[in-house]
Amino acid sequence: MKIPNLKFIFLTTIFLSGCGGGGGSTSNNAPETPIQNPYNLTCSSYQSNTQKCSFTHNNIIREYYIYIPSSYTPSSNAPLMFVLHGYGSSATNIMFYSSFQNLAEEDSYIIVYPQGSLLNGVTHWNVGGWTIGSTANDVDFIETIIELVDNEYFINNERIYSTGMSNGGYMSYHLACNTNLFAAVASVTGSMTPETYNNCSPTNATSILQIHGLQDFTVPYTGAPWSKTIPEVMGYWSEYNNCNEDPLSSITDLSDGSYIYFDSYQNCSNTVGVNLILHSTMGHTWPSINNHSMSATAEVWSFFKDYDLNGKID
Repeated sequence: MKIPNLKFIFLTTIFLSGCGGGGGSTSNNAPETPIQNPYNLTCSSYQSNTQKCSFTHNNIIREYYIYIPSSYTPSSNAPLMFVLHGYGSSATNIMFYSSFQNLAEEDSYIIVYPQGSLLNGVTHWNVGGWTIGSTANDVDFIETIIELVDNEYFINNERIYSTGMSNGGYMSYHLACNTNLFAAVASVTGSMTPETYNNCSPTNATSILQIHGLQDFTVPYTGAPWSKTIPEVMGYWSEYNNCNEDPLSSITDLSDGSYIYFDSYQNCSNTVGVNLILHSTMGHTWPSINNHSMSATAEVWSFFKDYDLNGKID
């Protein structure tokens, strides 16, 4: 089914009630302009508070899942968060294991889980590196979803965020480099490809969180020909945001003998945050309290909710 333009309906209702609706006078108002749907957007119920949506983008049917918390109201001024799956994975898979929905209910933010397109039969986000050859314009795809969501719901355009696992983390950095829409991004086991890194041209101070494991051999901490090292990534964003060169560092020792490094770069422009969380024994995974004594889900949202496009929220 087509989603009605809820913002249009809401504002029209306010307008009509403000103009008065009583009496028997004849109205000379022009007919209501038909609601446009240039992308052939269709949505259907997927599960509680979640819809599966599809639309035509660059002549390809693209999909996303959107979670609207029951706590949402038009006055919520809701933040919008994208959660991007890894290479070869899916929107429903990361929806299941990241499980941001409970936090969204508490803080009234909307979540979008987009689905990557196929490259040689494998789902992906086009970020360069191992995805060279892809023709998908995923930056425009995400920007179009923002337009569609903003058309239907009352969102806070100064509080749009993106996080992702692996390839989804790479794509989150790619969005920060190629749009001016994101207040903060968080990469979990991702990095930046040389193509993203060398052509990055952000236009606003951007808060950055990187979560990584020293035992990640899929996206190595020390980099690869197709992937920048994590120190290079942190160095880029700390320099771009005019932070102090050396971070404030701390270590948490865990009962199993592993440990977690926390690096926080100080005195950045607009008091944005540039943080690294590094786990000594974590591999290529989305960490949870049960498996690594830390929750990427909790860390990401705790970080995001402190920032908007203007930097640190007072």
